[in-house]
Amino acid sequence: MTDDTPWLSREQLRAWMGFVAVMELLPAALDQQLQRDADLTLFDYMVIAMLSERDSRTLRMSVLASATNASLPRLSHVVSRLEKRGLVARCPSSEDRRATDVRLTDAGFDHIVAAAPDHVRTARRLVIDALTDEQVAELDTISRVLLARVDPEGRFAAVSNMPGDDTVSDTAMCEARLTGTAEESLPDTVDGIRYRAATAEDVPLLRRATLDAMNWSGERFVDADLDRPEFAHYSTAFDPERPGAADLGVVATDEDGPVGVAWAVHLPPEDPGYGFVDADVPELTLALDARARGRGIGAALLTRLVAAARDAGWPGMSLSVEDGNTGARILYERAGFRTVGRNGDSDTMQLVL
Repeated sequence: MTDDTPWLSREQLRAWMGFVAVMELLPAALDQQLQRDADLTLFDYMVIAMLSERDSRTLRMSVLASATNASLPRLSHVVSRLEKRGLVARCPSSEDRRATDVRLTDAGFDHIVAAAPDHVRTARRLVIDALTDEQVAELDTISRVLLARVDPEGRFAAVSNMPGDDTVSDTAMCEARLTGTAEESLPDTVDGIRYRAATAEDVPLLRRATLDAMNWSGERFVDADLDRPEFAHYSTAFDPERPGAADLGVVATDEDGPVGVAWAVHLPPEDPGYGFVDADVPELTLALDARARGRGIGAALLTRLVAAARDAGWPGMSLSVEDGNTGARILYERAGFRTVGRNGDSDTMQLVL
């Protein structure tokens, strides 16, 4: 029996161990400073900081979770703690009573204003000032490359659009979805990526994207597998002009062509998809090209498709997500999808519109 493990070289091992050490020590150092000087954890600080960046000092819970790279249960726990201290307040949304808003109180704003200078000085001392301008640029590049691996769906808007960017952030687009804003209010182009409606001419693109979605964990399938009925219908059944039950899709493109697509197809009970719920509930598929990952494009595609579905009067959408595809599951949960069934090693999730 041979060992084909791709062991690290001496240089790779040294770089890896150094990186692991930074991951362990840096958050602890930032936490220590904030707890000592401001009675806040690093995550507490991030929650308050994201709220303070808004003119209204208010965000939906789901949008705030995306902006702070957190799960909703974790965020809810922290918000409860901050609420008891009078730094934030929770209330039902005035625009959607099913949703919850988090508002930064005056006391919370005063607290972040007082805490920010020491935190920034610590970040500079430990990281920024230790590097040259060229190394800071390299750090940014390396971080984005690594995020594309650990966050392939680009679900974390906090690192895709920093405050002050001259672009429309994924957070803003999530808010448009949550408030029921019409699809037309979302810009056609964001940060060099153009978004357009999918047409019947995109069926070959949907075929390739189906294969990409199937191979999320590695090359398990080849193009010939797409001719199997259980896979073929995801692309061949797509019909945006079907009377009474038109399908919808959104394509993201850059100057070199498509970088991602999200689409939903109506499938009948006699030919169901893996995430089938009902003939009136189309099944969603989303796939990104490698060069699109880590840039928030997956969240933007999903936001636009949901907005279009709401405008079309759809009752909802469903999908299938395999065990282990945690990145996709988090993206869908943040969009409002909830698990409603089980199919083999996959969960069936549904969004009610």
